[in-house]
Amino acid sequence: MYGSPFASLVILVFGVLVGMPAEKFSRYEIGVELGRGGMATVYRAYDPMFEREVAVNVLKQELLEDPQLKERFERETKIIARLEHAVIVPVYDVGFDNGQLFYVMRYMAGRSLSERIELGLTPNEIAHILIRIAAALDYAHGKGVVHRDLKPGNILFDENSNPYISDFGIAKFAQASTKITHSGIIGTPRYMSPEQARGDDADGRSDLYALGVILFEMLSGATPFEATTPLAMAFKHAVEEPPSILKINPNLPEAIDAVIAKALAKQPGERYNTCAEFTHAFLKVFPEASALDADIVTPLPPRALKYEAPTELPAPKPKSRSRIWMTAGFIALTLIAFAVWRFSQAPATVASTLTPEPVTATPTLSTPTTTPTETAIPTETIIASTLPVVIPGIGGADRIALTANKDVYVLDINGKNVRQLTNTNLTKFDLQWLPGGKELLYGEGKCVYKIDANTLSAKPEKLVCFTDEKFEGFRVSPDGKYAAISIQHRLIVFPFDINLLATLPSAFELQDSDSACLDYTAVAVKSAQWSADGKSLAILYQGAVGNQLRVGDAIYVLEVDTETCQDIDPLITAEIPGRRFVPEGYEDNPTLPAYDWDGAQQLLFNTYKRNVGYGQLYLYDIATALARKINPINGVCCYRNSVISPDGTYILIFFQDESLGSDSETQMYYIPIDQLGSETTFTPIKLPVRFFPNPRENIEVALRPSVP
Repeated sequence: MYGSPFASLVILVFGVLVGMPAEKFSRYEIGVELGRGGMATVYRAYDPMFEREVAVNVLKQELLEDPQLKERFERETKIIARLEHAVIVPVYDVGFDNGQLFYVMRYMAGRSLSERIELGLTPNEIAHILIRIAAALDYAHGKGVVHRDLKPGNILFDENSNPYISDFGIAKFAQASTKITHSGIIGTPRYMSPEQARGDDADGRSDLYALGVILFEMLSGATPFEATTPLAMAFKHAVEEPPSILKINPNLPEAIDAVIAKALAKQPGERYNTCAEFTHAFLKVFPEASALDADIVTPLPPRALKYEAPTELPAPKPKSRSRIWMTAGFIALTLIAFAVWRFSQAPATVASTLTPEPVTATPTLSTPTTTPTETAIPTETIIASTLPVVIPGIGGADRIALTANKDVYVLDINGKNVRQLTNTNLTKFDLQWLPGGKELLYGEGKCVYKIDANTLSAKPEKLVCFTDEKFEGFRVSPDGKYAAISIQHRLIVFPFDINLLATLPSAFELQDSDSACLDYTAVAVKSAQWSADGKSLAILYQGAVGNQLRVGDAIYVLEVDTETCQDIDPLITAEIPGRRFVPEGYEDNPTLPAYDWDGAQQLLFNTYKRNVGYGQLYLYDIATALARKINPINGVCCYRNSVISPDGTYILIFFQDESLGSDSETQMYYIPIDQLGSETTFTPIKLPVRFFPNPRENIEVALRPSVP
C-alpha cells in the first residue's frame, strides 16, 4: 500500500496523528506523509535507536472507539507475531504510547504487486510470486492464522523483486469494529471469497480463493468481476460464476481455465486443499516456469504447527516439528550486527617467520578492583566445568584461528608465528577446526570453504554453496558426521556429506531430502554450536523475550537425536537469558551479538553496547542456571566473541576499553576461568601493530584442541 526509495522498517500505529511533520511518536520522529489507504495513512519517520528510516502507518480513528480493542489488539498481534516465515513481513515490535497502539514491521522498497500487474508479468515472474506467496499462506494456515484481506496491495517486494505478504491480521483486528466500511464488509470486495461476502466464517481456503483472483489478474490484467459498489462486488463473488479467463486472454493455455475455476469455486470444499496444491496445478500448465533458469522451486505441503490462534481451521493439522515463538525484527538487528566499515589501512600479510615478543597468559596481581554486579543476577561463584579428557597445552589448546580485516589467520596461543591463510577481504562466519585439527572450515557469502592450516600457500577449497538469501551458519559435529545449517531462519541438521550437499543448494531441497535429520523452524535461528558429545545444539535465535511483547536474541539448548532422526520436536533443556536473570542493558537492547559453548555446562555470551557488538561479558552455568557478569579486565566494558578453551579452564576474549572512546583498540587476552573475580590484572597477548584495524569488525575465532 505504499512505496519508498529507502528500505527500512514499517511502524503500524493504531491511532491518530494529525499534522505529523517534525513531531515525535514514542522514539520515532515523524516526517512527511507517504500515502493514504482505505484503513490507514503512512508517514515517513526516523528511528534514532537503530538510525534507520521508517514508515508509520496510522489507522483511522474510528477503529479505536471500542475500548476493548486495545486488549484484542495485544492478543491478536501476539499470535500474528508468531508467524516466522521468510516470505511474511515479520512483526518486530509492539507497543502503546500516548494513547496509541503500534507494531513494527519491515518496510519493503520494491513497491506492491498492484504496480507490477499494471506493467505486465511473464509466466516465470508469476510462478515466482505464486510459489513464494503460496508457501507463506500454507505456513500461516497451518498455525491457524488467516489473512482475510489478501490482495495485490498487500503483496510487497524487496529491492531484489522477491514478494512478501504484509498486513496479516489487520482485517481480523478490524472485525471488532463495525465501522470499517459503511456496508460493514470486512476485507476488499474485489478479492473477497464467497463465504466472506455472505458473512460466514473464513478459513485458509478463503485466502486461497483470493490468491486465485490474484492469479487471474496477473494472467489477464483484469479481475473476474467488476461492479460499481462494494456490495455489488461482494454479491457477484457470492453468487455469480467467474468468467473464463480465456475470453480475456485467449493466448493462455486452455488448461489454465480449469485450474482457476477450481480455485474460485463457490464452496470452500471444492477448492484445492492447500495453496501449494494450487501452485502445483499452475506449474503443470506452465512447466517452463518451473525450469531451473527461472530460479524457483515448488513448495512442499505445509508443515502445520499447532497453537492457540484467533482463527481455528476446521481441517486436522499434521504433526509439528517445532514450537512457536514470536518472531523478531531480525532483519533490522541482523543488519546492525553485520554493519561494518573499512579503515583505510589494512593489516599487512604476516610471514610465517614473524616472531613477535611472546606474552604468556600468566596473570600478575595488581591493586584490587571490584567487579560491578547486578542485583537481578545471582552472584554465586560458577565452578568451571571440565571435559572428561585432560588435554595438554594451555587450556587444552595449541593454536588460534581468527579473522582480522575479514581474512583468516592462525597463530600460537602466546601470539607467536602469525600466518595469513586467506586474502579475499570478504566477511567470514562460523570459523572452526575440523576434526583432526589440520583443516579449517568457514562460511563466506553463500558458500562453505575449507583450507589446510598446516600447509604453506594452501588455497581455500569451495565445498558447497547455497542459493537462499539467508545463509548464516554451518557447524560440523565433533565426530564430523553431521552439519548444523542455519539457513532461511531455520535450523537443518544434515549429514556432512559434501557430495550430497552439493546436489541440494537450497533450504527447500535440504529439508525435503530423506537424509535431513532435523528441520527446526520454531524460532528464527541465526547460528548453532554442537555439544561435545554431538547430542545437543546451542542455537542463537530471535524471538519473543522477557515478559514484554518484545523481540530480541536468546539462546536455546536443544537435544538432537542424530541416531534415529525421528520427526519429533527437539527437547529444550536450557533457555538463556530466560526469565531467571536480565543482563545489563538487555531490556533496552535485547541483542546477543556473540556466544560460545564449551559443549557441556558453561556458556559465554556478551550483550550489545558499542561498536556493533561489544558489550558486557557473562558466564552462564547450565546445570545451576546461574549467571554472572565477569568483565575480567578491571571490571570494565566491553567484550565480544569470547570463547571457552577446549578443556573448559580458560577463556579467550577480545576487549575494547569503552572509557577510551574512539581511541580504544581491540586487545586479545587468554584468561584462566578460576581467576575470574579474584582482583587479578591480566596481560594482553602481544600482536602485530593494528592487527585489528576496524573496531567494529566481527572477529571470528576458533581454538585448536591439543593432541592428548
